[in-house]
Amino acid sequence: MGENARDRIRAAALDLFTQKGYAATATREICQRARVTKPVLYYHFGNKEKLYRSLVVDACQGALQELNRIAACSGSTRKRLVDLLAADFAHTRRDPELAALYFRMMFSARKEGPHIDYVAMGKHWADLLTRVVREGVRQGELEGSPRQIAWALLGTHVIYTMSFVLRGRPVLSRALARSIVDLICSGCARRRGRAGGR
Repeated sequence: MGENARDRIRAAALDLFTQKGYAATATREICQRARVTKPVLYYHFGNKEKLYRSLVVDACQGALQELNRIAACSGSTRKRLVDLLAADFAHTRRDPELAALYFRMMFSARKEGPHIDYVAMGKHWADLLTRVVREGVRQGELEGSPRQIAWALLGTHVIYTMSFVLRGRPVLSRALARSIVDLICSGCARRRGRAGGR
């Protein structure tokens, strides 16, 4: 069965966790949906909790690695910010169920599923944006508090992502990423004749 079974288990678990939640999804249901036996699931993932962590944590860490690579690229601050938001939008478009599961578990009761520090995961994303914005401030492209600018970008980005997950719109496109960056950064652009940054 190999990787095919592993992929089927992940797809079945993601679908069931998103629809019913972690606690209400039985291992037996995942196995039935994936057309595997429990020993096959245990062989690939160990147990339901490890399967859930694999879905959420591995996906978020993989996305963050890609975003770190993008942040390290050359180009203007605005271009890199657009590239970052557009890349994250692309992840959501490719796997909207994973994004839905992430939001569901983030806002669920504490005992709904395994403890995952979603705040720390979001902070990594905010820190990455802050780093890029800070470079823009240092180079004179932007002015203001890098942390506040980054949180404004992230907050707007999350609202659009949640809207897409819940309603299927707006389209999470590069054009939308650019409009978010332009909206937030237009008020933070360095004005000529002003000395120093904050």
